Amino acid sequence: MNVTATSSARVYDPRKETPPQESNRTELGKDAFLKLLLTELRYQDAFKPVDDKEMIAQMAQFSTLEQMQNLSLAMEGLAKMQHATQAAALIGKKVTATVGDEVITGTVSGVKFKDGVAYLVVEGKEVLVTDVTEIS
Repeated sequence: MNVTATSSARVYDPRKETPPQESNRTELGKDAFLKLLLTELRYQDAFKPVDDKEMIAQMAQFSTLEQMQNLSLAMEGLAKMQHATQAAALIGKKVTATVGDEVITGTVSGVKFKDGVAYLVVEGKEVLVTDVTEIS
């Protein structure tokens, strides 16, 4: 049975995921947003203070940004758990995987976790679930 993608949605690949502190982000994070807001308040004209409605809108934006980041972290955790569950479900099944130029075929004897990433143990070799091309 060949395994193929059913949609063009982004697939979780543990080898490509990087922690937030390691990635080069270009978007405005919550810390930068808060610094910008405080700087704006510090240097505002005393004769033209920030409107109450504008301040409330900025605080709402900050709150929304923080909640979106929390949701993003929760989704990453969910993707890792799903990946681990998929790997565990393959124990005892015969799989074929392509790792680089090497094709590995055998029965999955276990699952190992390294740095939060699940590897299938096939014929004594460690294989990512995303490298599996056939399950039988």
